[in-house]
Amino acid sequence: MSRMISRLFAAAAVAALLAACSHVPVSTLWALRNFDAATVDPAALRAAVRLPESFEPQRGGVTLKIGWWRDGEEQAKHEVTFALKETIAPEDVAPLAGEKTTGTRIYAFRVDQADYAAIRARQKEFLEEKARNPGKTHGSFGVGADACRRGDFPAGPLLTTTYLRTEPAGPYLTVLKNLDMREAATKEKPLDGLVPPCM
Repeated sequence: MSRMISRLFAAAAVAALLAACSHVPVSTLWALRNFDAATVDPAALRAAVRLPESFEPQRGGVTLKIGWWRDGEEQAKHEVTFALKETIAPEDVAPLAGEKTTGTRIYAFRVDQADYAAIRARQKEFLEEKARNPGKTHGSFGVGADACRRGDFPAGPLLTTTYLRTEPAGPYLTVLKNLDMREAATKEKPLDGLVPPCM
């Protein structure tokens, strides 16, 4: 896994897609069963990540990616990525207070208001294509982040948890719970590559 927050794909088959990851709580699968990324209001979206205290999100590294493709044309996927902005607004941060654990920090993010129109245009584009090719057009919606570290890696597991909120004043849903970055590292992408020193 080369991303600190694994891509969360949300479309008609969101439950099936998420079920492949054992770190996703069943309660989240159930809560997202009717989630439609093509109609969600970008102004309502919030994402958050809980990281070891010596980690922090990279500058501009927390992103929203949306796209669509037709059956058999996955290589020609229409995709666009938007950088999310950190938010410290009480209404965005306060609901995460109960998620704080010893030795960790939590960061919350929102869509940049300047990107609302572009995101809605991509959603409209997907819905129009889906109407032309029902059953043969698929959409994706992802929140991802790259993290960096201050100093050396701490001893023990490097647990990360990610959250998503899709409705104003709604609860944050736990997307991936206690993913250990040591276990996510591979020969091709070692731990130093996954979480480089902060610049």
